[in-house]
Amino acid sequence: ALHFGAIEMNRDTHTVTDGGHDVKLTAKEFLLLQYFLEHRGRVLSRDVLLGDVWGYRYTGGTRTVDVHVRRLREKLPSLVTALETVKQFGYKLTDVEGP
Repeated sequence: ALHFGAIEMNRDTHTVTDGGHDVKLTAKEFLLLQYFLEHRGRVLSRDVLLGDVWGYRYTGGTRTVDVHVRRLREKLPSLVTALETVKQFGYKLTDVEGP
């Protein structure tokens, strides 16, 4: 299992809970959250996320990553401040856990 504050991810059962409450994520949201949890504290570019999570290389202007990050923040409120936007580059999940 992966943990971040009140968030717990079980990769075997493909479940996520936040404060003990089940959170329903799409397959890509789950993989994106897993990637952030496994690379906590690192700044991850949109291109890296597209390549490693979506499995393709695309250097054009796609908003796919941004949309999925927004959905994660909506479904997991503790990520609102912990999942930081790095202007004109990508995202970083802080390495400091909340309560």
